[in-house]
Amino acid sequence: MKRLFGFCILAVVTASLLAGCGSVEEKVVVTVTDNEGQIDPRVITVGYVNGRLDRIQPTLLPGVGGDEGKKLFIEEIIKKELLVIQAHRLGFHEDERLANAKPYFEDTKARAMFTNEMITEPSKLSEEELAEFLELRVTSFQLQEIVVQSEDVANDAYRRVTEGGEEFGAVAREISTALSAEDKGKREVQYWMDMHPLVRVELQKYVKGDVTEPFMIGTTYYVYKVLSRKVGAPDKPYEGAFLKAVEMEAGNFKRTIVEHEVYDNLMAAAQMEFNDEAVALAGERILETIEEVLPPLAEDASFEERMERARMPIVPNFTEEEGAIEFLRYTIGQEEQIMTLADFHDLIAATPGMETPKGGEYARIASFMQRIVRDEIIEHEVDRRGYRDSQEVADYVGSRSEELMIDFVYDTEVTQKVAEPMGQEIRDYFRSHRDDFIKPAAVDVQQLIVGTENEANLIVQRIEAGEAEFFDLVQKHSIDEWSKSKDGVITGYEQGERRLDYLQGVAFDLEVGEISRPFRAPGGYAVIRVLAAYPEEMLSFSQVAEVVKISVWNLAKEARLLELLDEVRASCTVEYEEGNLKNVNDPTEVREERESERVRVTTTIG
Repeated sequence: MKRLFGFCILAVVTASLLAGCGSVEEKVVVTVTDNEGQIDPRVITVGYVNGRLDRIQPTLLPGVGGDEGKKLFIEEIIKKELLVIQAHRLGFHEDERLANAKPYFEDTKARAMFTNEMITEPSKLSEEELAEFLELRVTSFQLQEIVVQSEDVANDAYRRVTEGGEEFGAVAREISTALSAEDKGKREVQYWMDMHPLVRVELQKYVKGDVTEPFMIGTTYYVYKVLSRKVGAPDKPYEGAFLKAVEMEAGNFKRTIVEHEVYDNLMAAAQMEFNDEAVALAGERILETIEEVLPPLAEDASFEERMERARMPIVPNFTEEEGAIEFLRYTIGQEEQIMTLADFHDLIAATPGMETPKGGEYARIASFMQRIVRDEIIEHEVDRRGYRDSQEVADYVGSRSEELMIDFVYDTEVTQKVAEPMGQEIRDYFRSHRDDFIKPAAVDVQQLIVGTENEANLIVQRIEAGEAEFFDLVQKHSIDEWSKSKDGVITGYEQGERRLDYLQGVAFDLEVGEISRPFRAPGGYAVIRVLAAYPEEMLSFSQVAEVVKISVWNLAKEARLLELLDEVRASCTVEYEEGNLKNVNDPTEVREERESERVRVTTTIG
């Protein structure tokens, strides 16, 4: 089914768009009529086809041009329309599962509209912003840093080095938790483009001698002093494909800024006020719960054991008297909300275990609640702006509803009518497709990503000197929150895998237990350790019997689907408006243009 309908996105196309409409986009290319009269005629317009051509991956477009290629593409859309007709014949438009899914579709689209209005549209670049970005991307900085885990400590440090007149380096050496503290917080010279996006947001407005106000990334607070700021020259002129790629880079960065500012403003309007004593009590109860429900974790614990631990829900319990204590006040719209410790307990109990705080620190609890409140604010804004009542949402819900109805048809008319393959049929397929069942070489690795090459070198030195364990350094210094949440462990990473491709040139050149030299990674420099290695393996039938069975079964289901489509088409009338095909874009031309655009976008920058 996936192969047959890769071209199709489901949309409700109303019967009002009939031949003879004013605009070219509204001209009808095909009409599919249900001869049984269960549903109004389905029409496919020029605009709908061209819209699909513009959004489909180039590799999925027909390899032939002209009217032949156009019809090949349109035939895939017709298949979708035939299945929608069959869904109505079977009564799936009244299915309870569909009714239950519609609120989810509505919420998804309404939130996407909020993001588009508040973030995507304001992220469009002006010429002045592009010019500023072109200068910043070749600007280098040398910084001193103070890195701490508490907002109060960060604010106190800021006052000490600004109003108090204390030397920045002395304060950094005293309180900073970064590796650079030993060198008075001094970092190596680094280009603006190589820094964390939120650091780049802060630094663009500061010059030599300035000290940044404290800002937070994740649960960590940063204060920087600019020791130097120098504008360099690009490696090559800003023109052609290189300029196009840089423009996209600049647009992505502006989106980061806009998104950061939008959510900062929303959170500021919420005016969150924690009761510090209640937070401290919640932290104590969380730690007590951790001690009760989480077994001690051995240093050599496996990835699976660590993940099982991460999934365990940590639900703090309070006495009735404690539960009545006010925990948090915040504002949604014009209404003040008050949360007690009992409410906090209920919230945690309803939250997936992976997302519950696994520590009692103030920062962890506050960060968790900020995510919850932010979601409430977005929900309020979506309602206030009336997105859910818009035609755009209605069209999206209709589109996704048809997609779900097609799933129902596939399950009823295909999956349930094709018997599972057995015994010899599966073995015969395995023998004739032996080369399809080779497992590539793979490794389990543990990664740590820091902002600069100098920091990464210090990490390696400390590990090699036996001063620290790799695991502890991941938790303390890694800036990659995704891998950090899994102790930096990535299992079963395969040779040739496109995911995390920066690992490909390093991970398979190391022995088990060996630690890499620092190398470039998204947002900074990575150091990895290979935990285990698995050679390429010719898999036996017993190892892949279930996979082979699924392959054989899928082939049978695809044959049944084609048969079903023929049955439905025989009871429908499909009429092409041949004269309107000329207004449909040529798939080969679209493919060439999209491939060319992809090459421009992926041109190596710098």
